[in-house]
Amino acid sequence: MRLLERDSALAELQKAYEDLRHGHGSVVLVQGEAGIGKTSLVRWFLAETVNPARTASGAAPARHPQRAVRLLVGSSDDLVVPRPLGAVLELAEAEPDLADALAAGADAPTTVLAAAREQPTVCVLEDVHWADEATLDVITVLARRIEELPQLLLLTFRDDEVAADHPLRRSLAAIPSSRAHRVVLAPLTVEAVGQLTGAQSDAGAVYALTGGNPFFVTEVVSGGTGRVPASVRDAVLGRFARLSEAGRVTAELVSVVPGRTEGWLVEACLGDRADVADGERHGLLVVDGASVRYQHELARWAVEAEVGGQRRRDLNRLVLHELAARGASDARLAHHAWIAGDADAVLRHGLAAGERAARARSHRESVELLARALEHGNLLPPRARADALDLLSFEAYTAGRAEHAVSAREEAARVREKLGDPLRSSDSLRWLSRIRWWAGDRPGAEQAGREAMDVLDGLPDSREHTKALNNLSQLAMLAQRDEDAISYGERALAIGSAHDDREVVATARINIGTTLARIDLEGGIAMLREAARDAAELGMHEETCRALVNVAWNLKDERLYERARPIIDEALVVARENELSNFSDYLYAMRALVDLATGAWDEADADVARVETALVPSLEAEALLAVRRGESQAEALLDRAWARATTSAELQRLRPIACARAEAAWLAGDHDRVDEATATTYPLALEVGTPWDVGELAVWRFRSGLLDRAPEECATPFRLEIDGEPLGAARAWKELGEPYSAALAVLSSDDVDAVREAASVLDRLGAVTGLRVARTRLRDLGVASAPRGRRSSTRSNPAGLTDRQLEVLSLLVAGASNSVIAERLVVSPKTVEHHVSAVLAKLGVASRREAAERGRSLGVADHERGGTRRQT
Repeated sequence: MRLLERDSALAELQKAYEDLRHGHGSVVLVQGEAGIGKTSLVRWFLAETVNPARTASGAAPARHPQRAVRLLVGSSDDLVVPRPLGAVLELAEAEPDLADALAAGADAPTTVLAAAREQPTVCVLEDVHWADEATLDVITVLARRIEELPQLLLLTFRDDEVAADHPLRRSLAAIPSSRAHRVVLAPLTVEAVGQLTGAQSDAGAVYALTGGNPFFVTEVVSGGTGRVPASVRDAVLGRFARLSEAGRVTAELVSVVPGRTEGWLVEACLGDRADVADGERHGLLVVDGASVRYQHELARWAVEAEVGGQRRRDLNRLVLHELAARGASDARLAHHAWIAGDADAVLRHGLAAGERAARARSHRESVELLARALEHGNLLPPRARADALDLLSFEAYTAGRAEHAVSAREEAARVREKLGDPLRSSDSLRWLSRIRWWAGDRPGAEQAGREAMDVLDGLPDSREHTKALNNLSQLAMLAQRDEDAISYGERALAIGSAHDDREVVATARINIGTTLARIDLEGGIAMLREAARDAAELGMHEETCRALVNVAWNLKDERLYERARPIIDEALVVARENELSNFSDYLYAMRALVDLATGAWDEADADVARVETALVPSLEAEALLAVRRGESQAEALLDRAWARATTSAELQRLRPIACARAEAAWLAGDHDRVDEATATTYPLALEVGTPWDVGELAVWRFRSGLLDRAPEECATPFRLEIDGEPLGAARAWKELGEPYSAALAVLSSDDVDAVREAASVLDRLGAVTGLRVARTRLRDLGVASAPRGRRSSTRSNPAGLTDRQLEVLSLLVAGASNSVIAERLVVSPKTVEHHVSAVLAKLGVASRREAAERGRSLGVADHERGGTRRQT
């Protein structure tokens, strides 16, 4: 089929290719519904622009007269569970060194990134909505560094299958907005359909049936019946019905193999009964090199659905047998084993594929593979079954699947208990403790942690002892039971040191150092720093990151923000380089809280937008921004944050959200709700909290008339305010760099000028609710006119954008570059990058161009002219 109405799409691809030839990398996203013509567009582009001397199906290196341009092509298939690194391994077939390295188990993102630096490359990955997690990791790494790579990364996907929580979204979010091209393919117009159908057909009827989808139009036009069929499926099956018996048998076989079917596989399964040529003559099948495939997956699905259940199982069993004889991948064999209903093969290949997926860091796929295999786990010997359950639990934990992680580990612990293997039982129980804590079941975590120690009672000291002790130390540290945390940690440290086990020693020092920092900040930080260095030397990336996170968190809690910032940035480097997304999220949330405290609220908003998982710290920052800006979603965010915090039963989670709820209630003048928000957490803080924990809760109770004297353990700024020295408290807050806290402290003062200044600070920050309280206070002090603050229209911005984000969007609509935006807003280019990322995230788009189009549709330019720009 010739390409119609795709000139602008081809121009976008050609522009990206010209950029590549001039040394500039970029990512092109070709998206649209199934059958819209994504593959046809890409093949046309490859054949006409990248490698005009050869067909676009070949993946051999192409040569441009000026610069050597390598062409690599891979695709993901619609398997029951995607193959680990499926598309990456396919594109690596053209690069023997790359293929060998991946086959040897090299880290895929690092290896592919190194290969991407070697020469200009057009790298095509099709159907990435079906990609496995490891492939998405590779895409994320390439996308994040695309500005420094000589690469055109071309991705195709069905946008109607990529929901807001689809894993592909994370990879798309990594693309720098300045290097992203998005090609959205629209259906054909009635006029284009008429060109395809010809004068003898009813173009309007065909358009009504197909909606202008090119593949559907082609199927209807090629029906050969002289009439418009009732459905596209009927059109496909009409072709199928006209095949010879051998042609139908061949088409059926090819229909049960997603993607491409090797020619040898057709011959091995069908022998003399195979007739590929008949399917090709009728336009149903396509011979692609040494393989055969359907014109489109939609056609394959239609034929596969017609194959009866038993016939489909028989064909899959036949394919399974031949693929196994040729040593095909376990993931592919597992797919056919499931459909064939072969329990032994499901177990054998599913477990092997699950282990391979785990090594490739395709954690979600590993969970699916292992879980399906273990449906037949009763066929395994008990020890092998327990090992598989432990692996499933770990992979589910890594993939964020709490229910699978807990249930699999519980079952593994029961199997190991029957085996009478105390060392492995302790390890399973220790992990169960960790996973229960992560899932929000602290009592269950404590119970499993004690059981992990109990089963080792009477046995000589071992590595299992140190791991169980470190787990108990960490649980105590998280609950701020300092004596227990240090006691357990020191026992683990002693055993680990005696056995020269540096990994155990590093972990113990992280738990001890974090706890010690609450008592002796500098001593604790020194120990954490040492542990981070040791962990880094040992390649313990997660522990390295954990140590740095805990250093930064302790500094943040002590309000030492300028010391915390560089540690956060240092930890982010470790997290990004090792794709530790859970730590990256935590660090972005922590940085948002630092920015929030120090008055950089727009930067805080940008960092909150970067967080992909619902963490208590990120929910805290998001809720506080909404509370202070008077946004309508504040109450819902507080409820969500509180629900998450209460599952932990830990002060480090409860105190921040209790204080956020108290702040919202106090700003609304509801002192009863302040009591409700702090009533249970305040006693817990008095029992185990630091002076900062105690003071923050105490001050909200004091402001609401629920407390008349400062508790014994209370940080200085809070103590000063409670003792009747609000201006002294404000000075203390200013020294710490917290303008909002300083302004609120002043509001209980009788000094009119000080309160007026506080009102100005609150207005400058955009603290709408705090400013209302300040105005009321000024009126109580006899001031006739108080600062009015921003117009109410700024609190109802489109798409939930903040005022600053609305300014950024208006400049994007005007076509401004980052440097121009930075100059106009008097901020750094780095801050502009954060703002642009946050705007794209809130609008749900992937490029500046899309953001500008969305801004115009929201009337942002008119919105700006109407007076919503930030007042200065």
